[in-house]
Formats: sequence, structure tokens, C-alpha cells
Amino acid sequence: MKAGSFSLVLALVGVAAAMTPPGLIPSNTENMTVFFNTSSLATNGIAIAQSAAKNTPTLALDKSLTGTTFMVLMVDPDAGNVGGNGSSAFLHWMQDGFTSSSKSVTVGNKTVFALENTENVVPIAAYLPPGPPTGQTHRYTQYLVDTTGVKGFTVSPSVANSTMTRVAFNMQDFVKQANLTIISANFWKTTGGT
Repeated sequence: MKAGSFSLVLALVGVAAAMTPPGLIPSNTENMTVFFNTSSLATNGIAIAQSAAKNTPTLALDKSLTGTTFMVLMVDPDAGNVGGNGSSAFLHWMQDGFTSSSKSVTVGNKTVFALENTENVVPIAAYLPPGPPTGQTHRYTQYLVDTTGVKGFTVSPSVANSTMTRVAFNMQDFVKQANLTIISANFWKTTGGT
């Protein structure tokens, strides 16, 4: 299956452990590198200005995983309730078709392997930049999922609907129903009006 050929029989992750905010479900402890330019990282809960996150970030891993395909999704677990656990998140981005570059790049002082969309796969849900209410700080969490060999998957109508509307997206339900694996994650914080 060509990456990106998922229809609304969407797929995603299985419960694992990556760099997610405390209390967020599902959680993960495998760190993914995320950056908006090669001089600074948007990782490990760092504060990123709303103006700095207006364009799609670059994703990277500490090692090259050639032959593997990936999907990323980004959620705001605080959209309905600051301090939320992700059960009613806002879906900011869902994109498949990523592969690992075999060439490293240095970001800040870290050497990583960027994930590339070399096939120009159209996003399932295009990147929407952070937009929390003025003065509120929200956590923007990215999950990386291994989609190697995945031919498709089925999710319930309610999960499929929340994927299309982006509202009240329940990551935990999506993870369970898609029966896939989260291999890495990351988050940053953005305060509205910055």
C-alpha cells in the first residue's frame, strides 16, 4: 500500500510510552525531535511562541529507520479544558507518508535524521498552527506511528467523525481501535497571544 492511501478508515497508534505531557493518555517516553528552524528545538515541553509555530514543523529521530513508513498526528489536549488528559482533544494535524532520511542534520547541538514526505502525500488533516485563547497555555503533542505494511484500519463512526471535524478527538479510543503502535512522541507549550 502506498503511504497516504488511507481513507476515512483511519489508522493510528497502539498504547506505548513517548515524550508526552504528564497525565496525557496515551503516554510515551521515546523522544521525537521537532523543530521549526535548525537553530532551535521545539521539544520536551519548551515554550514556543504562537508566531514561531505558524508553519508545519520538521520531525526527526535520533537514528535513521529506512524502510519504515510513519504517520504523525498532533493534538491539543487542553482545547476543551486546560490540563485535559487527551480524551477530548483538538486534532491539529494528521499526516502519513513520512519516511526516514538516510542523511543526518544538526539542529541546535543535536544530530538527527529528518522525516520526509518524499511522495508528497496529502495530509488527512492539514496542519493547523496553535491558537489557544489569549493568556492560556496549551500543550501541543505530536505522536509518531509506524505504518509500515498497514493496508488500512477501521475506527468507529464517532472516532471517524471527530477526525474529520477535529473536535473532541479521543486519542485513546483512536489508539485502541486502530491497533497500531506509537513509536515516539513530543510536546511543546504555546501561550495564546505570543
